[in-house]
Amino acid sequence: MNRSVWKAAFLATLPVLAGYSAMGCAFGILLDANAGLGAGWSFLMSLTILSGSLQFAAVEILNANFPLYKVALLTFFINIRYAMYGFSLIERFRSAGWKKLYMIFALTDETYALQVENKTPDSNRSNDYCFAVALLNQCYWIFGCLLGSVAGRWMDFNKKGIDFAMTALFLVILTEQCLEKRNRLPSLIGGAATLLCRILFGADRMLIPAMVLMLTGFLILRRRLEDGETEEARR
Repeated sequence: MNRSVWKAAFLATLPVLAGYSAMGCAFGILLDANAGLGAGWSFLMSLTILSGSLQFAAVEILNANFPLYKVALLTFFINIRYAMYGFSLIERFRSAGWKKLYMIFALTDETYALQVENKTPDSNRSNDYCFAVALLNQCYWIFGCLLGSVAGRWMDFNKKGIDFAMTALFLVILTEQCLEKRNRLPSLIGGAATLLCRILFGADRMLIPAMVLMLTGFLILRRRLEDGETEEARR
């Protein structure tokens, strides 16, 4: 890959650097404070899992001693959206050679957004650009997690509330989506499914049923959701 591709990828991922460093730092601190695991485990999890939502959930999983089947189900439903992202990139990744395997593994929300936007300076190097974006973003995430692990282990400060960092991020995203008319239905489905499962199953057992119910609702209303997106785009 030439220098122009790396430069374009770096400039495009600068906002991700800021976000991943902060969120990764929160995860590293939380992993040390709640699970007693240091920088080595933080690095290993960031290297092999590369999913902020799942890594934050993993802290609770480690403390709760979940059975394996629950861990598998939780992992599946948290990360199923990445498979949906991948469908739109199948043709682009097809000619990527060995890079394809890593780009599939490293597909996150932010990486997907940048790869779809595709600000490569050379259209013939699209796969190189996508690879660079994925690699840089993972490096940012690993850096943030390691920084948080070191801070959590060696700095004495009040860590209360750090576990709310990922929730706060999704609340900000939800608020932004609710302000857009076309995105209100998915938000309503998610909110209704969560509330219903909270009532039926309780706080400790609601997560997997809620995610199953959300996915079912999205599939049933898929055509309506797609029609809404098309109508909004015409405006």
